[in-house]
Amino acid sequence: MAEERTNAARGKRIEELMDRQGWSPSDLGRAMRVDRTLIYGWKSGRAVSSAHLERLAVALETTRHYIQTGEGDAHYPRELPPLLYLKQLAEERDAEES
Repeated sequence: MAEERTNAARGKRIEELMDRQGWSPSDLGRAMRVDRTLIYGWKSGRAVSSAHLERLAVALETTRHYIQTGEGDAHYPRELPPLLYLKQLAEERDAEES
């Protein structure tokens, strides 16, 4: 029961962060290179894999810790704009898989 509340709270944080950035599930899915159904699932409280968590945090300009716990600063500006950083992360992942 406590885990369900934790998952629901995480989903609410994701939704609030998306609203702050102006992302729709489709927009965020395209930016992260994932299907939008994953985004809807995360918003509804489904678990976010560690593989997706970093990219989600980058896109939403926050930290993994904030998404998971709600603690700390919700806004974490990075040196690169979020879309460029996401592209860099995707390229690094693709290179590792090759």
